Amino acid sequence: MNIPMEPIRLTAMMSAQMLPKALVDFATLAAIGAPIMAVILEITAKARKKIFFDKLAQQVTALTLVLYLLFTLCLGSAAVFFSRQMPWLQDWFVNPASPVMMFYITLGIALLGLIPYRYSWKKLKKNKPLHIMLGTIGALGGVASIHVATVIMQRFFTLQIESPNPAVPALPFYTHFQQLPGKAGLCLAGIYLIMSIAFAATASGLYLVLRRNKDDFGRDYYKFTLPVVARWALLPTLLQLAASGGVVYYICGPNIALLYSNLPVALSFGTSLLLTLICCAIWIVTCRSETPMRHKIGLGLAPILVILAHATLMAGTMSLYLSLS
Repeated sequence: MNIPMEPIRLTAMMSAQMLPKALVDFATLAAIGAPIMAVILEITAKARKKIFFDKLAQQVTALTLVLYLLFTLCLGSAAVFFSRQMPWLQDWFVNPASPVMMFYITLGIALLGLIPYRYSWKKLKKNKPLHIMLGTIGALGGVASIHVATVIMQRFFTLQIESPNPAVPALPFYTHFQQLPGKAGLCLAGIYLIMSIAFAATASGLYLVLRRNKDDFGRDYYKFTLPVVARWALLPTLLQLAASGGVVYYICGPNIALLYSNLPVALSFGTSLLLTLICCAIWIVTCRSETPMRHKIGLGLAPILVILAHATLMAGTMSLYLSLS
């Protein structure tokens, strides 16, 4: 049997190169998605009068600030690294006219809502509308960050086509966000939003397992909440699979044969699909289990598998783009 080692080597190399970005994407999008999840869970708890939803929302909110700290550290480190490699990038991060200023504003709005939301859970126990409003502000700040990041990337790469070292546009930073991005930008933002919820739920499964002994709410609590978290991870992931497949099909156009004739592309997408399906199997088994805590190893491994799946998906997309160029 002749094993194609070179395509495998290329796939592994490109996936390894994408792994740091996949880690940053996971932390960033999970941080954005977790407040959305927490607010909906808190509203559900109030509507259904089930305390377990409220406790789960409280735990997800605690995770949110951990993720925002990780996300800020990752982006800050990336900014420092790339600024040293390309000193002209520093102006994009500090110039008051830079579109990046809007990202700082949306990040500030998110934290302005999330910090009091996290630490006023008991104080505002009898004033749920106000507490939910704080969480909603935090969630909307995160969603706005997705739109802002999409516009910044679109603007930056458009300028980079004209010059390898694009200068910050001599316009007030807010003018870049007065119009919606095109179809491609909206599609990308939509996929990011779906991924944010899937990543947040995946991280929540790991968080509940790690905090099992510290926040021991009893066997009934974990029997109830772990399947809830698994469903939150499963449904957006399936939707993400469909959306990603549609985008890849759109990129290929008439060259759809490249998906299976180009071995690095086929291996990358196939590996990503396999890893994602393994995660889906873990979540389905957890949902159907009478003792979901027995699947804690799978829930703990799911974030790693999701990050690897994201890295290989990006590697396949990059390989496909290079093949079409």
